[in-house]
Amino acid sequence: MIENPENDPDVEPETSNEVEDGGSWDDLQVGFSGNPKTKLDDRGRMKMPAEFKAFIDKKYGKGFKDFYITSQDAVTAEIYPMKEWVRQMAKILEMPKSHPARTKLLDTYNLYGDRVVMDPQGRLLFPEELRNEGVLVGDVKVSGEGNLLRVTSLKSLRESVKANPFSEQELDALARYGL
Repeated sequence: MIENPENDPDVEPETSNEVEDGGSWDDLQVGFSGNPKTKLDDRGRMKMPAEFKAFIDKKYGKGFKDFYITSQDAVTAEIYPMKEWVRQMAKILEMPKSHPARTKLLDTYNLYGDRVVMDPQGRLLFPEELRNEGVLVGDVKVSGEGNLLRVTSLKSLRESVKANPFSEQELDALARYGL
């Protein structure tokens, strides 16, 4: 007689995706979350991290492969599933055509951005103008930010975090939001 079912080889262990508030991680509506490390190869391709690929398959359907990659600063890249990019563009186009911020944002997005199709190996080829800046090479962090993924050079991220510690005012501001 086995008293502890965890030691019984015939009993499947229980697994759960439950989080403390009672919901499942799979059901959370926060979008992309996490920050895995990966690499950009010599051709400027990045393999989609497995956890984000699984989320994309679940949210947008298996075989989803259409993305828009761009940047606001040529230092980080923004990867949008095409459906999210269409929503982002709709927000931008709601602004008055004469608004200087709208024009500047569209110019920047148009310079560094392009439609990208994920290849069968799960790789995304970064747009040429963004590759030519030479900032996003080698090891990178891919950070989930809700409806988009932000790609940052691991080296520049380390340098930025070390060079820019939180000020007392920033810590106070975060504390007001319970962070």
